[in-house]
Amino acid sequence: MLSTILAQTLFLGLFLWYTVVTQRRGAEGRSRERIVQQLDRLSAACSMELARGDMTSLRNALELSRIAPTIEVARLTDLNGKTLAVTENGTMHSLDAFESAVLPTATRQRIFKIKNNQMEAVTPVSVEGKPVALLWLEPNYALSQSTAGVVVRIAMTYGGFALLANIVPIFLIARTITKPLHTLRAATDRVIHDPDLNAGFPLPVTTTNEAGTLTISFNAMVLELEERRSGLLETLALLDSMLSNAPIGFAFFDRELRYVRVNEFLASLHELAIEEHLGRRPTDVYPPSIGETKSRYLRQVFETGIAIRNVELSGEMPHSRGIQRSWLMHFYPVRTAQEGTKWVGAIVVEITEQLRAEEALRRTEKLATAGRLAASIAHEINNPLEAVTNLLYLLRTHDHLDDTATQYVATAEAELARVSEITQQTLRFYRQSTLPSRVNIADILNSIVTLYQPRFTSASVTLVKKFRGEPEIFGFGGELRQLFANLIGNALDAMPNGGLLCLSAHYGHGVRTDGTWCQGAIVCITDTGIGMSEETRQRIFEAFFTTKEATGTGLGLWVSEEIVRKHSGTVRVRTRQNGISGTSFMMFLPDVEG
Repeated sequence: MLSTILAQTLFLGLFLWYTVVTQRRGAEGRSRERIVQQLDRLSAACSMELARGDMTSLRNALELSRIAPTIEVARLTDLNGKTLAVTENGTMHSLDAFESAVLPTATRQRIFKIKNNQMEAVTPVSVEGKPVALLWLEPNYALSQSTAGVVVRIAMTYGGFALLANIVPIFLIARTITKPLHTLRAATDRVIHDPDLNAGFPLPVTTTNEAGTLTISFNAMVLELEERRSGLLETLALLDSMLSNAPIGFAFFDRELRYVRVNEFLASLHELAIEEHLGRRPTDVYPPSIGETKSRYLRQVFETGIAIRNVELSGEMPHSRGIQRSWLMHFYPVRTAQEGTKWVGAIVVEITEQLRAEEALRRTEKLATAGRLAASIAHEINNPLEAVTNLLYLLRTHDHLDDTATQYVATAEAELARVSEITQQTLRFYRQSTLPSRVNIADILNSIVTLYQPRFTSASVTLVKKFRGEPEIFGFGGELRQLFANLIGNALDAMPNGGLLCLSAHYGHGVRTDGTWCQGAIVCITDTGIGMSEETRQRIFEAFFTTKEATGTGLGLWVSEEIVRKHSGTVRVRTRQNGISGTSFMMFLPDVEG
């Protein structure tokens, strides 16, 4: 549109220039013809008056020449340029510089231009065929300028109306094109910068020309883009949710080995907020040895572009000193089409509990193997023990033994009976019944005390038993024996320098796990050992949690609680340290069949 206006304006300018030049040339030609005629007539009149010597008539003749509107000043001079007669409006000045320059050649008729391109004419006046004076005519400059101005105004008026007549249709036509294009441009900017494409779409189709067709195509493109973007956003939301909530740790590193993305699970493993990871390196999060090792694997993946899997690292975190932790890590490249390997992703799985469980299972398997071996040995020992017992009985009843020998035989029988009891208790641990039955809690506790009697003696532990009545319940005798053995063994471990162990059992009332009030056995095992901290007390029933370092599996109390729950019972723990220390396990085992 601007180009059209410029072209129209240039054409109008050329038209005006041509019109003005043409009019000026025509006017100048007509002026020359008119001046020539006026010179001839006026010079003839002046010649007659000069011949008579009548200067007054001469002046009147000059003044009468101004009747013509094209003559401004008429002047009669001698051949040297001295004024002889002049019209009234020319009396204030003599010949100017332009006129003086023409004076030497004024012996013939001359039309010349002075200032402002104004024309002036001069012709000699002859008397009896001899030039005696010069006649000067100055045309009316204002009239000529007025004529030129009228021509210019007419031309400009015509050109302006013509330009306006062209511009208005052009503007209207351009408006029908530019308005839809402007709308498309604004819509394109929104598509680029605003992810929400729902506002203002689809665009209204206001024309049926190519702009309308383009708008329809644009609406179809935006609709398809919205569908693809919606699908992409759903996919990204799904991936982001999976990344954030996955039960394994995810992290991404740039080429400077700095964290650029961390999920919540990994942040919780490190016990650091996600914001505290971003921009930091592995050496800032892990101990130096682990951090350097992890950084080395990251650099290797960046250099080779090959994933590294199943890297096991172990150490202590800076914020949890004294706790050995282990991680299984996988490193893989994240590539882009333009930059190759741009990031390296890391999958981190903490395997501390898994390794502890494996170690505990190995120890448990060893204990089970040792138990089976002990049961096998006890079984094999039991047969010769019966033979030795019979022989001692025969020896004791022999007539030729004196009192001293008889006493020795009686002592041997007592010790042999004790050995037999130990073998029987060992066989009971291994040969557990798979069906519940009536069991006597006091008998089970007594059998375990018999088994642990050497430890009581070696540890200088005093045993106090408080059994009232015959507390019996319907349960699994082997599992209850394991339960009490675990608790008594832990009590002995808590008193390395001796102490007091109290075992109490009686029949009473209590609450089952489901809240039901019923009858059952109440068992309490109390020691005066070193006690437990509150943190330890809250975790004693966790699987694989142990305070015995290399000698513990972390399964004893966990299994013990499971046995109590299996019998629908409850267990309470009281403990204290410093001063009068010790720990008490109080259990209620319901007497309910079924």
